[in-house]
Amino acid sequence: MKKHYILLIVICSLCCSSCEKLLDKEPTDQVSLEDLFRDVAGAKTALAGAYDALRSTSHYQRNLMVYPDLSGGNIKYSKANGLVLDDIYTANQTELESSMDETYSSLYQELNNINNIIKYAPSATGYEADKIKIIAEAKCLRALAHFDLLRIFSWPINRTPAGTHPGIVINMEPYLVADDRRPRLSSAASFQAVVNDLNEAIASFDDGNTGILTGGYKQNFFTKASAQALLAKVYLYQNNWDMAFNTADNLIRSNQYTLLNNASYVNSWTGRVPSSESIFELAMETNFSGTSLGNYFDATSTNIMFAATSNLTSLYTSTDIRRPATMFNATTISGTSYNFTKKYATGGTNATPLKVLRLSELYLIRAEAAVAKSAPDYAQANADLDVIRKRADPYATTLDLQDKTALIDAILLERRKELAFEGNLIFDLLRYNKDVARADGNPEQPNFTANDYRLIMPIPYISVNTNPSMEQNPGY
Repeated sequence: MKKHYILLIVICSLCCSSCEKLLDKEPTDQVSLEDLFRDVAGAKTALAGAYDALRSTSHYQRNLMVYPDLSGGNIKYSKANGLVLDDIYTANQTELESSMDETYSSLYQELNNINNIIKYAPSATGYEADKIKIIAEAKCLRALAHFDLLRIFSWPINRTPAGTHPGIVINMEPYLVADDRRPRLSSAASFQAVVNDLNEAIASFDDGNTGILTGGYKQNFFTKASAQALLAKVYLYQNNWDMAFNTADNLIRSNQYTLLNNASYVNSWTGRVPSSESIFELAMETNFSGTSLGNYFDATSTNIMFAATSNLTSLYTSTDIRRPATMFNATTISGTSYNFTKKYATGGTNATPLKVLRLSELYLIRAEAAVAKSAPDYAQANADLDVIRKRADPYATTLDLQDKTALIDAILLERRKELAFEGNLIFDLLRYNKDVARADGNPEQPNFTANDYRLIMPIPYISVNTNPSMEQNPGY
């Protein structure tokens, strides 16, 4: 094995640091692949590092959670200076410079590190069952990174009839940036690569629903169940309605997770113990003290920045548990009142886990897929929609929508209300070719038509300039 080198994030995170000593040697900033993957313990160290990378500000600790809601109209700024992602908010990103460039490069670095795990873990010394599980979890992480890149840097698959427009570069092997000359695959081929990884992982997992790493909770790692949840979401974005329905339906019916009741909903976003409906979330280690997603919503933080728009808060009824009076902190800044979500209400040492997949979203995935699948089931769609609506608002009327457009609009509305601040809004609007209206917040560019090229982020200039096979997104 060649002595290539990769950055190693020595894991003191995801609750693993106190529960599992993965290295017997002194930690270093760099370690050879030969040394790292000498045994299963080293492979587990690399896997823990891959999970830890999800919590960077360029990934789920900020950009992937904030950018979709900021662009879509759920979030506005509560301050005027020191802003992050403001070029995206005002639609001033360019091919030469974009706040999402860092996300692009970071995710491909994540993919390189994940591919090292998949490539070298099979030769590590240790139990075969452990290596199979490590590789399965790594394939889920690879699928998640590719899926996130697809949503940000490529138009939805239905942009062209067969998804023939450019997707992303699919990274299935470790590459040095200087050696990378790969083209973007089509959107359809890119999605299929994500689906393949998840199906291969699911076939390899046992039914124990626990990760290979000790410490933390089952929700902190990919397992068969959380891989199925992600696959259902990917199928939804792929417009593979039958498979989205079946995958979500099977997981919901497995009863491995249960929806919270109305009274438990608000408090489920405090503390660090996963709720009964959390399927996959990123843990915060006990000694975490840096800037977290919560800092941007924490009224006691100097980083507080992202307030809810009236476009969002006005959607909730006076009896909805998610309404401003119960699910938001009202704070006055420079004489102006703002509402900050309680989903991530604290930062620093009190930062809470980042919820990536919840059971409530699976119900909404099943509802949406039920409307569009080959044998539409409007009764199921209405029932699933009502489960989430009435959990939040016991006084909500029972729905019986029989018009496809009206039912889809109702599902999208509920997704906006239920999944606010969880990084979905702009992608939902794009999937249905809907205009973006941002009446509150007064950005330089308050509205977008559905086909505005700026709704898809540019491929960073350095990638286009150094790779003759790289195709830039139209308009940039």
